[in-house]
Amino acid sequence: MKRTIFIVILLAALTIQSAEAQESNYIHVSVDAGLVANAGQDKKFGLGGAIGWLTQDNLLSLNPNNYISLSVKVFNNPYGEGKILSSIMNDAGDAFNYIMPLAGYRFTQQGVAEGFFVEPRIGAVFGASYAGFAFSPIAGYAVQQFNFSIYCDMGFGNKKSAILKKSFFTPGISVAYNINLN
Repeated sequence: MKRTIFIVILLAALTIQSAEAQESNYIHVSVDAGLVANAGQDKKFGLGGAIGWLTQDNLLSLNPNNYISLSVKVFNNPYGEGKILSSIMNDAGDAFNYIMPLAGYRFTQQGVAEGFFVEPRIGAVFGASYAGFAFSPIAGYAVQQFNFSIYCDMGFGNKKSAILKKSFFTPGISVAYNINLN
């Protein structure tokens, strides 16, 4: 027990020291559009978005062009009689909704503001009576704090979701803006 407490205190101290040393912190806000490609229901486009935090990596690779990310993504993909807005968390069973808390690592050419980037992200996915492992890679190009990218949300659960499958694949496009906190 004492060893566990020591490890937690040590990791907290390292994290706080690293956070204080950060030079670049950003709030990342995105709007996403996509389609659940393997749905057992009819296929309609869905909409969602994400809010996250990007911080310059001064801990792992010490590369000022790379960023650690923490984000939460939500997505709503209606089917049948469902509509984009009216099908969000209703009891009609006319949409596949999910929430993904994600942690990632963004590799960039020149930082967040300009150039190409790739960001593999992992986490969990939660929906109505559905939970599982999530993987959500994203790749794109940044121009003056705007990100234009493609992504593929993937969820792997152990029971069937609203799309009548245990896993799902949602390819799509994303437009985001990074708000500088420094």
